[in-house]
Amino acid sequence: MIAAGEIIAGVYGAWRLARRDPAGMVWLDDSVRGFWHSFWGPALVLPGFLAMQALDGAFDGDIFRPLLVQLIAYLIGCVAFPLAVASIADGLDRSHRYIRFIVAYNWSAMIQMALLLPVAVLAHLLPGDAFAMLNLAATIVLLVYQAYIAHVTLEITPASAGLLVVLDLMIGALIQMSADHLM
Repeated sequence: MIAAGEIIAGVYGAWRLARRDPAGMVWLDDSVRGFWHSFWGPALVLPGFLAMQALDGAFDGDIFRPLLVQLIAYLIGCVAFPLAVASIADGLDRSHRYIRFIVAYNWSAMIQMALLLPVAVLAHLLPGDAFAMLNLAATIVLLVYQAYIAHVTLEITPASAGLLVVLDLMIGALIQMSADHLM
């Protein structure tokens, strides 16, 4: 089990990184233990993810099958990108920085959900172009945030960091398309 203090430190470190403060890394445990504990970040945002799926109509009608499909897709998403980056980090001679990247990446899920869920709720309650633009702006901010995390933690160029974000988007889209097909 993970201690509340470790969760708070992880979220605070991710928040500092979101503010473009690389010193936020001091709050993140980049040990092997910290690596495994960082997967609590995505686990803790699972209810928010399911709420966003519900807003998108994923659970209309029968709830059991869509819920099961979404849970499996979420779990696959939580491990697919870190597995892909393990090989990429090795190819970039950054395998010694892989753990710190995944730790920051996982804890950043808390910050991302804290922004995305309210925007999704607003867009659902008050549909219109203004909220669509708000959703687009939030998405762009979060993509830049993810690239910044890759840039700082792996010590790679912004272009390489951007390509990692594109890879993450592609993996996520493939998983979601597969989940949608199964539903």
